[in-house]
Amino acid sequence: MKVIEKSWNEFWAYYWRVEDRHRIPGIFEWDKKIVNFIEYVCGLKPPARILDLACGGGDQAKVFAQKGYSVVGIDIAPSLIDFAQVQFAREGLKGDFIVGDMRDIDYEGEFDACVILSGSFGFFGDVDDQKLLVSIRNSLKKGGRVFIMFYSASEKVDHRKGWREIDDGWELGDGWFEAETSIKCGASFIIRKDGTMIVPKKEPGYNANERIRCYTIPEMRAMLGNAGLEYSASYSDRHLEVPPKPLPKGAIRRIVVGERKV
Repeated sequence: MKVIEKSWNEFWAYYWRVEDRHRIPGIFEWDKKIVNFIEYVCGLKPPARILDLACGGGDQAKVFAQKGYSVVGIDIAPSLIDFAQVQFAREGLKGDFIVGDMRDIDYEGEFDACVILSGSFGFFGDVDDQKLLVSIRNSLKKGGRVFIMFYSASEKVDHRKGWREIDDGWELGDGWFEAETSIKCGASFIIRKDGTMIVPKKEPGYNANERIRCYTIPEMRAMLGNAGLEYSASYSDRHLEVPPKPLPKGAIRRIVVGERKV
């Protein structure tokens, strides 16, 4: 079997955030739903200025722009920024997209809201995640809000192995949870029908296998507070009605909202 190593930019970024994501039934309706939810809980109206960190291919940024918001998207993967720019150009939308590490943002009071969606918070570990929240706080105007989707440490995760058929082969994956570190782990690769195996390449600064720090609501509240952000509320990503309804007992909360008061 021929094995091909693909870079993080090719494999993790573009494949998962564009190719695989766009095959999910109803995903574009979900994008509209989450943007409507963010508008409501963050009290936003166009032409508010939005900072979209780990913006991926710009799918949610596109919905914001269609509504009349001013959007700045940042992602570390050049392939995703290229895709976002093509999307916006094709639809005649205005938006700024920057290749960069969100830990390096250096804005001062420019944005009405900052969003981190699709579980893109938690890749850096406790210390750098906290530093990121400080940078986000600095980027917001007074009264600006941050909306973060994260992986919850309160959700029981079993060790799972599985596969599924895709257009030209099969995806194989393995996922587990490290209770001692509250880290969600995952490994995956692709086998094409011609017998080629595609695996992530090990690169400096990145894990070929996924490792994401999972947090509890009390931990997130404390981190927001330590960053100078006042905790506003928490929500479940499976209940995005507008206006929000009381959550069912036991609903896992994977969203927090914080506000810059001063």
